[in-house]
Amino acid sequence: MVNRGCLFQSLLFIGIPLAGLMAYFGLNYSGFCFDQMRYLTDEEKIRSVFDTQNKRTDLLYRVHVDPNNNKYIPYKGFDEYIALYPECCSVNPGGLFYEVPPAKFLDRIFGYDSRDIVVTKFQVRYLDENGSLKTAETRFDNYMANCGQPR
Repeated sequence: MVNRGCLFQSLLFIGIPLAGLMAYFGLNYSGFCFDQMRYLTDEEKIRSVFDTQNKRTDLLYRVHVDPNNNKYIPYKGFDEYIALYPECCSVNPGGLFYEVPPAKFLDRIFGYDSRDIVVTKFQVRYLDENGSLKTAETRFDNYMANCGQPR
């Protein structure tokens, strides 16, 4: 005969931690940021990608401009950039072919890749060899970790 009290205790001992793990992995999979205990807004995701791209030192190479004869000019901040190019950025625009491969399942459940891809048409500003201000466009597709770190 099976002791029902022992069976119930065993199910509780296994079931409660298993339910907690499933909730944790499920929230990670959905893009929940546990550090801030909330989902990030699209603007926060776009700002994070912009800040990362604006600090890069290899942008002139990306737009096929010689960095020896030209000088990259970073933007003062996201507010300046969005005022100049309001249609620059989107989160999960769909209908596009992304430059990044699909997210892996394990990366999603551990929070390394959220469900979002931020697509940015970045205008690279630089001074050419004559000192004239020029711009060249490049596109960035970035996965986001759940708490906003571009990958």
